[in-house]
Amino acid sequence: MNSTVDVTQYRFDWAEYSVFTAMMGLSAATGVYFGFIKGGQDTVSGYMLGGKQMTVFPIAMSLISSFTSSNTLLGVPWEIYTYGTQYLMGVLANVAVGCFSCFVILPVFYKLQLISLYEYFELRFSKKIRTLASALYTLTQVAYIPVVIYGPAMAINQVSGIHVHTLTTTLCSICIFYTTFGGLKAVVWADALQAALMILSVIAVATLGTIKVGGVGEVIRAAREGNRLEFFNMNPDPSERMSFWAATFGLAFLWTSNSGISPAAVQRYISLPSIRQARMSVFFLVCGSNLFLSMSGIIGMVIYAAYETCDPFSLKVISRPDQIVPHFVLDVAGRIKGLPALFLAGVVSASLSTMSTGLNTVAGTIYEDFIEPRFKKKVSEAQASRNIKIVVVILGAICLSLVLVIEKLGAILELSASFGGMTSGAILGIFVLGLFFPTANAKGAMIGGLCSLATTTWCLLGFRISSLQGLIYYPIKDISVEGCPFNVTAKAGFNPDSNDAPEDYVFPLYKLSIFYYSLVGCTIAVIIGLIVSHLTTPNRTEDVNPDLLSPLIYRFLPQKTKIYDSVPTNNEKKNENGLKQMV
Repeated sequence: MNSTVDVTQYRFDWAEYSVFTAMMGLSAATGVYFGFIKGGQDTVSGYMLGGKQMTVFPIAMSLISSFTSSNTLLGVPWEIYTYGTQYLMGVLANVAVGCFSCFVILPVFYKLQLISLYEYFELRFSKKIRTLASALYTLTQVAYIPVVIYGPAMAINQVSGIHVHTLTTTLCSICIFYTTFGGLKAVVWADALQAALMILSVIAVATLGTIKVGGVGEVIRAAREGNRLEFFNMNPDPSERMSFWAATFGLAFLWTSNSGISPAAVQRYISLPSIRQARMSVFFLVCGSNLFLSMSGIIGMVIYAAYETCDPFSLKVISRPDQIVPHFVLDVAGRIKGLPALFLAGVVSASLSTMSTGLNTVAGTIYEDFIEPRFKKKVSEAQASRNIKIVVVILGAICLSLVLVIEKLGAILELSASFGGMTSGAILGIFVLGLFFPTANAKGAMIGGLCSLATTTWCLLGFRISSLQGLIYYPIKDISVEGCPFNVTAKAGFNPDSNDAPEDYVFPLYKLSIFYYSLVGCTIAVIIGLIVSHLTTPNRTEDVNPDLLSPLIYRFLPQKTKIYDSVPTNNEKKNENGLKQMV
């Protein structure tokens, strides 16, 4: 199928609107049920942890849905269509993240049972480190959530004619509603429903698309002849946008930062009754994430097979690269009642899940780390729960307003990777210092984290400015308009000068692939943190509470290491080594 259609000729009808409205209604219904019928949202534990009565299946589905955003469903197919299949080696990165979660994160944080994950930094280092990490996480999520909301709104705009800002307002309002009133239980069960819808939608599109282009053999032929099949680009150059090393090591650090040590993930793990169930949920998360990554990659290959000689972007049939997936869905399934709406509902589900998870977790982090300490006396559980709900609404409004900024920027996959990598590497580095290096102290963690943040921010700003000036480009795979059934005046490709190397000098760090930001940030935080710790006053290993260290290093601890019954509580004074002293 080497043709393309104008998507403006297609519009949602009653079948599409029915499917789409049903999905949105089910999401809102979870908020009504858990907020007003089931109840149990009037305490912090009930609102943030579901009263620790959650089960593996909804938690696993929630994790899969939360960390499979619209970036995966819209961005990955575009990545494969444009740059080839190298990104799919990220399945190895997902396995590495799962192992890290099971053997490093869970043994420590399931024992600690912290509502705010970053309270760990106060126990291990100091209050200032906790504040820094919480602020970085909040800023990252506030910048990231608008990215995952804008993508599906733009896709729906293609087939409904409804303005993007109207769509983002509607989607955000529904998400804010069920997150605010339903708490974690509503978020988790809405995620589970949305994950099921996402699975159905990607399987349907991949299957119908494969049939439409002539079968699996035709997809593989087109990918091979178009030089899209690439899994082992072993180029060690860090300026290479996507290589085997970027897809494995780079993405492993990025995804460990975003999901392995994510407050959203840990919040779900500790909501389960046992650590065994928590590990089962990690296993299902890895399997589900790899399923969606693989299916999105297959859709990207199918799209290339469909448009290998008639690229819709070159024809100006679509105005943004991220629109190619909904365009393809309409092209191959526009005549099947309800199917385009099913896929777009799946994309919206991914976005709602990511947004609801982010709002729920960030609100808890902000309340626990910034608001509650300001109260002179402890407020009631009911009042604390109401305060968190207010924070959810405010955060949702801020994220909605930031869509105006996001729509002026580039492709959503690169946006999410750059925003995430800029701050998450610093946070991951501080966690590594705390979990694996008992001698690391608060000064080392603070300076290491700040140096990491400054470096990655510098890299990102330099990259963005150089890209806007046309000094940095990433060559794309060959595309063509030779098979189009009508005259084409546009040159094939998304950057007419993409094959001409710029002559102006670019500082090497600016050319660093955005997929390495987390790795570089983590490395800088650890190295600088250890150097500063040893130049100041390093902790004595035997004085650090073993509960705050990874069990993987227990064998290396001195025999004289003190054993504590528990970590410090809110009624105890904590020093920078995590030791507890009664007030």
